[in-house]
Order: sequence, then structure tokens, then C-alpha cells
Amino acid sequence: MKTATTFAALVLATATGSAALAATDGQIAQIENFANVDASALTDAEAASVLNVIHGGDSISEKRALVENLVGQYQ
Repeated sequence: MKTATTFAALVLATATGSAALAATDGQIAQIENFANVDASALTDAEAASVLNVIHGGDSISEKRALVENLVGQYQ
């Protein structure tokens, strides 16, 4: 339930985000190294929300699953 609540909050925060700016190469690399995803098309706001998950307090497996889900939703 905590993961679903976190996911909903992240989607809401990103949906109300700003312009579609490209994320930095370092952010993309960090996301792609954490989970097996292609994060090259993420905006700044999307990358920030995914990085918040990566640096959050859930277990590694929960964070990895949520990152994969978020990146899939964003693309």
C-alpha cells in the first residue's frame, strides 16, 4: 500500500510539473544503472521523480520495480 501511495504522489507531482526539459546525462545514467530501463527520453521533472524513488526509503527491489513502472508510464 505504501508503494501505491508513493507512486500516486509521484505521478501527481510530475503531472503538475513544468516544461519538458531534457534530463542531464548524469541523471539518465544513474536511473539506467539502477534499473534495466531506457531513461533517455525523460524530462527533467520525470527524472527528478524517478531519482526521488531511487533515493527513497523502500527496499531495493521495491524501488527498482517502481522505477521500471514509472519510466514505462512516462514513455
